[in-house]
This record gives sequence, structure tokens and C-alpha cells, in this order.
Amino acid sequence: MSPSAKPGRKPRRLYVRLVEAGGSRSDGGPAPAVLRGFLAKLDRVERLVAHGALTEPAGDLLVFRAAEYSEARRVLRGDPWVEFPQGRYELWEWDPGTLGAGVNLEIPPSRGSGRLTMLQRVAVVVSDQDRSIRFYHDGLGLQVRARDPDTGYVELSLGKGTAALSLVVPRPEWGEPHYTEARARIGTRTGIAFQTDSASALALRLKHLGARVTQPPRAEPWGGRTLRFMDPDGNEFLAFEPAGDRRRPRRST
Repeated sequence: MSPSAKPGRKPRRLYVRLVEAGGSRSDGGPAPAVLRGFLAKLDRVERLVAHGALTEPAGDLLVFRAAEYSEARRVLRGDPWVEFPQGRYELWEWDPGTLGAGVNLEIPPSRGSGRLTMLQRVAVVVSDQDRSIRFYHDGLGLQVRARDPDTGYVELSLGKGTAALSLVVPRPEWGEPHYTEARARIGTRTGIAFQTDSASALALRLKHLGARVTQPPRAEPWGGRTLRFMDPDGNEFLAFEPAGDRRRPRRST
């Protein structure tokens, strides 16, 4: 062992398994119960990160943890999709340094221990809910995910499985100090950041909406571009455009 080598468990990396079935998903593939069993086993040993079906083209995507590529290959020996060789079957290491992790690479606590599983929603305090919905939905493209006119509850998000914005209008019946504290949050810097595919195009869209851009698009030392903008109540958000020269992950068959 070299002087710089350290004993102990190797850090887990992310690996991506991609299957393209070559036709519609109904043409072939493992039985759902068999696939669920395989995924449940990965989850029990804290390897499973994400899984989902592909539609165009039909197939299956799996993201899981392993210490190294050879171990990742061993994990996939039990993959039901291995028995369906038609189409494309690939495995590659996800490079968090260039593409971002998207998840915590540390081994999570065991199931049932109170671990956090998802960022569900973030509250933004506004004065006029209908006006805010028009701004976020009609102007920025967020979709209304849930709404209850009786309680005034509303959530908007960028799509299924993503965190939502909950637009909260303070009500006097909340009592003090909750009502006053909530009103004081209107028109502040939220700390919420969005990702965009074009900071310049977003700035132009915001201009057409009549929104205030507090920081025009600018290049950042890390290679991307950022801008800051406000909603109709003056709540400030950051949006960033990732660096354009992201490398594709290394693929191995």
C-alpha cells in the first residue's frame, strides 16, 4: 500500500444503466413485478438513486451507487433487463464534477430512520395570489400542481417530481405575530434559484412581462451566467445558465 493510500471503504460513485428496447415498451421487457423486486433489493442495500421508464425511444433508465466500475457490473448481474438483449444496453459512470450530482453521494441513513427523501415545496409570500399565479404560470411557465380555493392554498412547479412554489397570502386570522411576520417576508430576497437554458432569453421574457431584472445576465467565474429578477411583489430570485461546454459522460458497453 502506498504511503498516500488510506484503508477503509471506498467512496460510492454514481453509475447510469440505459436500456433502449428498440420498439414500444409493450414489445418486450421484464415483468413489472420482477423489475420491482430488483429495484427493492437495490434500495435495501442503499444503492438505488433513481429509476424511470423511457418513452421515446422506449426503454429504461437506472441510476445507482457503486464503488467502482467492476462492482457496478456485478450489481447489474441481477438486472432483469439483461435478459432482453435486443436494442441498446449501456453502462457508464456519472461524472459529478462536470454534470453535477443531483443527489447526495454520501450513503444515506437506513430506511425508516427519519432521512429526508425529497424537497417538496418552498413558500413564497405574496400579496395578490391571482396576480402571482398569472406571473408564474402565464409568464414563466410553471404549472399549477394543486389549488384549494377554500383555504387559499396553491402550488406551482416546473413538472412532476420537481419541488413546488407555494404562494402564501398572509391572513389576519392567523393572529400575531404570525401575520405581521409573514407580511414582512413580502418583497425580500428569497434565496431560491432556478436553472434556465438561456439567461439572455429569460431576461427578454421578463422584460416583456414588465418584471424587474435586478441583475442583468452576466458571466460567472465558474463558466455559467446568472441573473436576478423580481416577481410582482418584489420577491427576488436568481436564475443561472450552466456552462455551455459540459462534457458528455464516459460510456462503456
